[in-house]
Amino acid sequence: MAGIEVNLRARLVHWISRIRIKRWIVALAVLLAGFAFMSRAYTTPILMYHHIDERAQEWKLSVSPESFSRQMEFLKAHQYRVLSLSDYIDRIKNKKQIPHKSVVITFDDGYDNNFLEAFPVLKKMGFPAIIFIQVDGVGRRGYMSWDDIVILLENGIDIGSHTVHHGFLPDLSAEDARNEIYESKAVLESRLQRPIPLFSYPGGGFTPAVRQQVIDAGYLGATATHPGREYPNLDPYALKRIRISRTSDNLFVFWLQLSGFYTLYEEIRG
Repeated sequence: MAGIEVNLRARLVHWISRIRIKRWIVALAVLLAGFAFMSRAYTTPILMYHHIDERAQEWKLSVSPESFSRQMEFLKAHQYRVLSLSDYIDRIKNKKQIPHKSVVITFDDGYDNNFLEAFPVLKKMGFPAIIFIQVDGVGRRGYMSWDDIVILLENGIDIGSHTVHHGFLPDLSAEDARNEIYESKAVLESRLQRPIPLFSYPGGGFTPAVRQQVIDAGYLGATATHPGREYPNLDPYALKRIRISRTSDNLFVFWLQLSGFYTLYEEIRG
């Protein structure tokens, strides 16, 4: 009887052990699947700014100079690695490692407050950035001058193309879209006497045909906003960006935007 009892006890222990092993295997599989999903979902945050001025309470594309300074100080204090957009795209194309806690800083349109308010902060922090220029705005009221742009280039701020007239490219004819893409590059290169390899779609809008025109024009990469999950995170001609606005005055929100998963959240939300 004692022998039967010992045998039953041994079988029970063996059965419980098998259940525990199976549970561990399932848990490990779930953990690995979750890690794989998160790795694919992670996107190096590319921050998109427009105005740096005092209109943040009335204009959603404005960030106050005070908030911008605090955000840049946050990046410095928490040891984020600020990459130039050119460096980031080079790493994508050549399958180089992208350092942990990397971030890219971009500006659209070429407003004069980028030069007056953002540039001194970037220079103080030693951060690279790129400003995409709407060509027909240069020299107009509220926009930077050619002299401003040259000073930026001489101090490590890159310049990219944002078309000539800021037209929403999906709404234009193929010929008009081509002119916007090609002519802006030609004008910038002629005035600045250097290659302009990067492009930003106005309003973040593009189609597969427009994307191809950007490639054919000789650009090495292009930024959008949220082109959709059909475009992979590392498509150098459909780079996803995070619009920074007055909601980012809260540094906790800014930290969430830097997490690498905020782009996924935006796409799921809408």
